[in-house]
Amino acid sequence: MQRRGFMISIRQYGCPPGVSLVEVVVAMGIASVLMGISMLTMHTVLRAERETSKAAWLGSSFQRFSHLFRADIHAAVEVQFPAEGSELILQQPDNQSVKYTIQQHQIFRVVTRQGKETHRDVYYLPEGSLARFFEQQRLHRAGISIEEPDPLQRVSIKNSESSGRSGKPAFQELSIISTIGHDYRLANLKLKQPEKETNETE
Repeated sequence: MQRRGFMISIRQYGCPPGVSLVEVVVAMGIASVLMGISMLTMHTVLRAERETSKAAWLGSSFQRFSHLFRADIHAAVEVQFPAEGSELILQQPDNQSVKYTIQQHQIFRVVTRQGKETHRDVYYLPEGSLARFFEQQRLHRAGISIEEPDPLQRVSIKNSESSGRSGKPAFQELSIISTIGHDYRLANLKLKQPEKETNETE
């Protein structure tokens, strides 16, 4: 009798019914899924921001390297290749030399004047890049060839390997070539001034 009266009093005063264990488990599962999606989205956004910043930084470094590399070759009076494609020494006037060295995905530039190091720079390439110096003796030019990994080709190669097909190497090649010293073919070139045409009027 007491138990029945207690149950009746709860219903009369409008107390909320209890939550079942199944509802708690479902709510926890939904919360876990939403938390996982939010964490994945945040990780993707941070990774994209990091990759964008890295690409901009590499682009700025390569632009500075390209400008200085061309200027150094133009100012050189002699070019030396002490190592097979990994080192380049440019002898310049006033007993100054510029040495470029390739180590993995880094390019070191060391300026020496009268046997003393005066300046040192480091330029970075994308990881996995292959670079080498070369000389075109017939054209009196020197340069650098860089093979950078192509993300799109890398994805296609992975797909082809998973399907059992062979793909091409995932690299895109670019080169920087400059004439050593001044261009002797254009040194004695004289441009003719165009003659002015006169219209005679009566």
